[in-house]
Formats: sequence, C-alpha cells, structure tokens
Amino acid sequence: MTCRYCGTDSMVVRRLRRIDPDLPDGPPPRPPIDPAKDYATWGTEALVWGILNGTVLEDQIAMAKELDNWPHANATMARLLPHYVHYMLTAPETLDHAMRGVIGKLICSNDLKLRNAAIVAGQRFGFSNPGSRGLLFALSLGDAGTVKLLLEIAEWAGERGLADYCKHALHGVQTAIGREANYRHVCNEIVLNRLPYVTGQVADWIVRHIRNEFDVGYRQPRPFVLGMIDDLVTEKPDLVPKLEQAMRPQRAAESWPMWQQWLADIPRLRHEVTRRIALATLGQPPHDTDPGAIGPAVEKLEALLDNPALAEPAAQVLGGMLWLGSGVPPALEAMAQRRGQGLPRAFVQKYNLRTGKR
Repeated sequence: MTCRYCGTDSMVVRRLRRIDPDLPDGPPPRPPIDPAKDYATWGTEALVWGILNGTVLEDQIAMAKELDNWPHANATMARLLPHYVHYMLTAPETLDHAMRGVIGKLICSNDLKLRNAAIVAGQRFGFSNPGSRGLLFALSLGDAGTVKLLLEIAEWAGERGLADYCKHALHGVQTAIGREANYRHVCNEIVLNRLPYVTGQVADWIVRHIRNEFDVGYRQPRPFVLGMIDDLVTEKPDLVPKLEQAMRPQRAAESWPMWQQWLADIPRLRHEVTRRIALATLGQPPHDTDPGAIGPAVEKLEALLDNPALAEPAAQVLGGMLWLGSGVPPALEAMAQRRGQGLPRAFVQKYNLRTGKR
C-alpha cells in the first residue's frame, strides 16, 4: 500500500519493527557564497551551508529565519536535510528553534517526497541524546503521519530518563492529533492502545489525554475507553483506577437514543468492575427526554439494584432521572411503590427531595 502522508510504498504485515533509514553521511558540498549578508538573495544550498559552517550565532539565526520560507521547501532542502538535522542536535537552543521552520514547511508540503524526507530525518535523528526540540516541533506538524513516530520517541526517552525530551515529544503527539482532521480517531486509538505497554511519564500522559485535558477539540469515544478498561482488568489491573478517574469528565450523552445505547452496552462488558465504572459515569439522560419514554430504561436499572456492587451507581442514575418532566416520572413512581423500604438510600434521598417529603 502507499502511505497517503509520505508517499512511501510499503508491504504491511502484522508484526512491524522500526529500521533506521540509510541516509548519506559526510558534509554537504560548499556552494559559492555571496559575501554580502543579504540572505534573501541566497539560495537554499548556500543558506544551509552558511548555517552549518557559520561561527557567528546571530548570522546563523538570521540565515535560518530566511530559510524558513516556502520557496526553500524544495528538493535541495530535502537532500541536505540529514546534515541539517544532525547539526540541530547540538546547536544552541535559539538556533535550533530557528532551524525548525523549514522542516515544518517540508512536512506540511503537498509533495509527498518532501514530507517523507522530513519523516525519515525524524526516524533517524529523533532517537538521539542530545536531541533537538526543534525537530520534535517540526514533526508535530505532520498530523496523523507522525503521531506514532513521536510516541515512539517519547517512549524511548522515557525509558532512558530523558524527562524533558520525553515531555516535548508527548507535546508533539498532542499537537499532531490536534492538527489532524480526518483520522483523529485513529490517532487516539494508536495512543490508547499503547497504554498497556508503557509506564511512568508516558503512561501518565496517556491517562491525562483520555481525560481530555488537552485542547484538541476531541473527546475519547466512551465505548472504546470502556472496552480498554475491560481488557486491562486482567492485563494490567493497576491502571484501572486511573482510567476510572479519567472517565469522570466524559461528556454527557447528546441525545436520548445515545444514552439508551450507552445503557444497553453495559451488560456486554465482561467484568463487573467495568460495569460499575460504566454506570458511575453514565450521567443523566438529556433534560428534554420524554419522562413517559423511560420505562424500559428504569426496568434495566432497577434490575441492577439487586447487585450489591452495582446498586449504588444504579440508584444514583435513577435518582437523577427524577427531575425529568414536571413531576416524578410514572415509571419511577411505580418503582418506588414496588420497592418501598428496599430502595437504596441514594435514591430515597432524591425521591424525598423531589416530592417534598422530609
């Protein structure tokens, strides 16, 4: 298949491993240089050579800024990119920051070969100590095409105790996902599916990502997260409490049919702890739900009141439904009469409040 992001033809198999790309070594040839410092008149090769062989930081930064223009996002820049990025690894922070611009131009190019050149440079030099923050930022502009690479770099850095570099790689993952328009759900599945296999800084970041602490305009699909929790109950139970906390800020159902589907999905979960989490984060039906239509939902929730592990969250959901309509919905009133004193306290308190009883 051909990658729609970088144009690379690949044979996709079930088991993949990263292979360092074969890139040319040795310094780039020296082009003729105009001694005048009118960098706007310099060609791509002259600017790259001037940066890599310069001795005055201010001049190098000025050349890098001039290089950060679309006309320089060309085949010449792609050819010289290995030398350019290698220099960034040990460049002063201000120069590294300035040098990142043209790489961002390459990775945002509509020319797949130029995009591929930037990604290949990231594959070779992203796993370096010292590393380049500028390179990580440029890779973050690659949307779905660089999410997996940046995540791998973060894992590599985390395993080696490079906390700051790991942090910047994860910020790149966040930025790339935020920029992606068509395959954001795929990006999130890539990230979430790594959770059972990572630890420390990366694992904590993924959990925070699920909580939507990052401004990427996206919420994790509830069924997908619950399915992951259901798998982790047996694979990595220590992560379950963290994911339970991450489920708390989940957005409420947008419609009554959506809420009904969420409720119907709960019995399909394999583990009781996951069903409890699903109930505890179910939330209430939309406020405009017809109170006369909730009978089947009340029956399903009432059946859960007989399960000691699920009774409390089920009672909380039932109690929240008391405020649908102008009075106690008929289905809830009938349940209250049937159950009497056998109702959980969490529901009774809300029922008394709704009916004005003390």
